[in-house]
Amino acid sequence: MSFEKVKEIIVETVNCDEEKITLEANLKDDLGIDSLDAMELSMALEEAYSLTIDEEVLKTFETVKNIVDYIDSHVA
Repeated sequence: MSFEKVKEIIVETVNCDEEKITLEANLKDDLGIDSLDAMELSMALEEAYSLTIDEEVLKTFETVKNIVDYIDSHVA
């Protein structure tokens, strides 16, 4: 599972409290991630995992688990 690495990327990119980042954490409500943060996070994830996250897919991410599940299913 990619949770620890995703958590690290979120902390570095969005500067939010590491303790708030759980699989169930809502990106907007719990972590305060806005659309600009989401784009920066997307670029950091794409770079870290060598993949492309479609903008429409990005809009569907509501929780940290959504991101982890997406990465786990798209990275060999």
